[in-house]
Amino acid sequence: MHPNWKNKLALCLTILLLALAGTSWGESLKNIQNYYVKHQDFTVNFTQDTYQVLVNKTVHFKGKVTYKRDVGVRMDVHKPERQIIILKGNTVLVNLPDQGTTQTQELPPEMATQNVLGFFSGLDTIGEGYEIKESEEALFLYPKGGSGHITVWTDKDHGIRRILLKDATGNQSDIRLSGYRFDTGVPSELFQLKDVRSTPKKPSSEPSEE
Repeated sequence: MHPNWKNKLALCLTILLLALAGTSWGESLKNIQNYYVKHQDFTVNFTQDTYQVLVNKTVHFKGKVTYKRDVGVRMDVHKPERQIIILKGNTVLVNLPDQGTTQTQELPPEMATQNVLGFFSGLDTIGEGYEIKESEEALFLYPKGGSGHITVWTDKDHGIRRILLKDATGNQSDIRLSGYRFDTGVPSELFQLKDVRSTPKKPSSEPSEE
């Protein structure tokens, strides 16, 4: 196993589990939940620029997130190193294809309670772990009993477009989402928690849903 895989996993899971909510239209968390609950599956491309204070360095990530309701969430990181991260319930699988390594583990309770599956199912519990501040520019989420904060923006239809995460040490990640494709019949086999061998095929040149 690559020595710093846990750091990479933490970065990806922070985005995946904590950041999927936001607005630039003065809306509410409920509006965003209602937007996603209409769909059974989706894929979306992401780019992420993460600044790490300890090494004074910014790392650029690029990849795709795939979601299927009542099945799971999958993150395929294409750059700088290929990774496959699959979340099902409280269990996460991390696969590094270039190194031929896979590890499965249970999420710690504080992360499991903020599962994106609950969020995309339209449940209200995603907001229970945060103090939420709404404004005309963005939605701000402050972890209760924690530090740092999340700032998120959406388009006029309540679809998430940008997420900014900052922690107490000064680390921050700026994530941009684009090219949503909804209800394309994502196969459940993509979310198996073992025998992960390759990334799913990239979407065709069909128009993205904006």
